[in-house]
Amino acid sequence: MSDTHVEGSYKGLQDQIEKLAVDQTNIVTKFDVLTNDVEELKKVVTQFSDKLAALEEVAVDRRRLKAEIKVLKNRIDELYVIVKDSKEDESVSAEDPREVESCHSGFSCSSKVAMTTGLDRDTIRAAYEDVRNDTSPTEWAVFKFEGARIVCSARGSDFTEFRTHFSDEERAFGYLRLQMGDEMSKRKKFLFVTWVGPNVSVINRAKMSTDKAIIKDIISNFAVELQLESQSEIDIDQFKDALNRAGGANYGTGIRDL
Repeated sequence: MSDTHVEGSYKGLQDQIEKLAVDQTNIVTKFDVLTNDVEELKKVVTQFSDKLAALEEVAVDRRRLKAEIKVLKNRIDELYVIVKDSKEDESVSAEDPREVESCHSGFSCSSKVAMTTGLDRDTIRAAYEDVRNDTSPTEWAVFKFEGARIVCSARGSDFTEFRTHFSDEERAFGYLRLQMGDEMSKRKKFLFVTWVGPNVSVINRAKMSTDKAIIKDIISNFAVELQLESQSEIDIDQFKDALNRAGGANYGTGIRDL
């Protein structure tokens, strides 16, 4: 083999090595650019996640504001009835023995308001203790008005059935046992609901506060109390969310409005 041929082969090999070196440099450069792009993408994803969290907080605030407005409206309705009844009472002498009755409601001493709501204590207490018994399959009880008395109208374990017991024309109460936590930490929590259907009269709405205080003399142990006025609010996920936010039991001292 001639020296010229060897020299040519050597030079060709050098050219290939130099080309590979250039290609390697280009690859490294592109990899650096790709790395920077990935870092930028991470920042964008983080910002997007933060914005989603902020939007969720706004949604919670709006739901809370809606609930507060609803409670305020109910209070105004109650005051309207109180004032209306008070005006009607002015036409009757306070010394009239027919009108001197127990003012248990704190609203007025008229016979219309002073009629005491009664309780079927035995059935209500039995249902209450049944729901609280972890060995019982009963997970909820519903209490309704039967004339001037509150009675236990139903018990059960299927939440779908529980939802069927609240009509738009009724007032009612519910007591539920819900399993919370995960596989590592299961626990039972209790929830008390007050139902006032959208078609309930203003007068009966005003009476609800007094009647609720009466039944809570028996149903006294629960983590959260909810005031519900539409079928969409009777939702097990919303119930569990309220229990998660409430933490420990308050034994009847708190109200959470959906």
